[in-house]
Amino acid sequence: MPILQSLIYPLYFTSLTPAQELKRGRRSMTGCRTCRARRIKCDEAPTKCNNCTSTGLKCEGYDLCRLPIKRKSPLGRIPEVELCLAWVPTADERRCFSYFQYRSIPSLAGFFDSQLWQQLALQMSRADPAVYHAANALSALHEDSETTKLLLVGENLRRPLHRFALEQASRSFALLNLRCASQDPERLEIVLICCLLFILAELLLGQYTRALQHLRGGLRILKEAQNTQKQCIPPCVIQAFRQLDVQSAHFGTGPLLFANDGLKELSDEDFRRPLHSLEDVRRNMSSLLHAGVHFLANRWLLSSAEVQTNYSKLCLKQQRILSLYTRFRHQFETFYDRYYPSLSYKGQQSADIVRLQYRSQLVSVKTCLMKKPVPKDLIPEYEALLLAHEAYMAKFPERPTITLDLGIIPGLHTVAVNCPRYPLRLRAIKALLAWPHYEGIISSTFAASIAIVSLKAELEAKNQKGTSCVIDEAEEELARYLFDTVTSTQNIPNWTTVRASRFLEHYKETKPSPVPESNQKSDAHRQKKLVYR
Repeated sequence: MPILQSLIYPLYFTSLTPAQELKRGRRSMTGCRTCRARRIKCDEAPTKCNNCTSTGLKCEGYDLCRLPIKRKSPLGRIPEVELCLAWVPTADERRCFSYFQYRSIPSLAGFFDSQLWQQLALQMSRADPAVYHAANALSALHEDSETTKLLLVGENLRRPLHRFALEQASRSFALLNLRCASQDPERLEIVLICCLLFILAELLLGQYTRALQHLRGGLRILKEAQNTQKQCIPPCVIQAFRQLDVQSAHFGTGPLLFANDGLKELSDEDFRRPLHSLEDVRRNMSSLLHAGVHFLANRWLLSSAEVQTNYSKLCLKQQRILSLYTRFRHQFETFYDRYYPSLSYKGQQSADIVRLQYRSQLVSVKTCLMKKPVPKDLIPEYEALLLAHEAYMAKFPERPTITLDLGIIPGLHTVAVNCPRYPLRLRAIKALLAWPHYEGIISSTFAASIAIVSLKAELEAKNQKGTSCVIDEAEEELARYLFDTVTSTQNIPNWTTVRASRFLEHYKETKPSPVPESNQKSDAHRQKKLVYR
């Protein structure tokens, strides 16, 4: 992939031999980026060092922070990446990119093999500095989220990985803004990949408003390119934006580009043919998810009066979707019985996730037009759905922190909010809290938190108690997380999870103890914007 000359550091192409690598000793913890890349002592003059200016070199400035040397990761040592890049990375960047390659990429690939993450994004991050720095920003936040368990909302500049992520994102923004003014034929693809990385980075910070702003920017690019340059955009990138756009309907902002309800794309014939591969399974399931998610999102944006007014029309769509899901269930279970034993470990994980997806959608679509409380004769369906999710979590301990695919959150949230039996709801909440992660825009921690508030309100209304066993010592931490999310997010009353659980009816905005100023969000990061043009 050709790279613009202005983005290359031409004097630093040579990499160290293994012998030289051993001789270099302990790395410097200070100095400008250029001197550290050249492995010489920096005089650390303000703004630009004299070493660079006196020799005519471009001083790349100073990092906001230096990361501590990471000897071991929780799951074993992450190897240092040996790459022939067209620019010279610092030791911190090499370590973060190792994390991106060996931990973030497998997480992003999620429950299915992914051409987008395992091939395209990885290749582009090795070839283009803007993508490289965006990937480092994401991986730094991903590494930090493993310790915070996604309970931290916003940037905390006391955390070294947050400061490093801010610096890497700033460098990526600067390079992208330069590229946006060029005629580079690969500009479109690079900007879209960076856009996806920024969306995911903002989600890891719990910044839904900014994540959705990035999503709208990327969708605007796709829309403008539809008639001219769409053939230049890899299908896997378009599919990723389609997934996020459809999911955004649950957050009161979309879908914007893929706004049809998905039903016109579905035909009965597609669900009569036998399935012979996981690709066939996933293609049919993706089409059904588009229709099901769109229907559920639209339903929960309606008031009770609006549901009654449009009940006949909603029932027709509901029956059509349920009919297609029933056909798919028969189609999929035939495939499952025949091919499951011969699938690889990852293939079996993919097949089991598809089973959870369609079972969750069946229960959600079937009950979405019912008045609460849900009839008790549906308790066996909720219990079977919960048992299936618990069995999956016991069988597959490898759990992504963030992925674009829907997996366990929708089904567990359905049980946690709607099931008539409180013990089953408690078990579903525990399962959500046991695996803090994002599936696209959906957070397991947020889903569990609003389910807890709703459940406590129902128990208090009936003069019952019983949620202390769920939250234990984490109650205050969850309360702060929920308060920070609600107060920092626009349009939250229109989130379908909030409306379906009647969360805001029960939520009392009791402000937690003040946060020290040093913990507050960075104004510089809030003001940093990329114009997607």
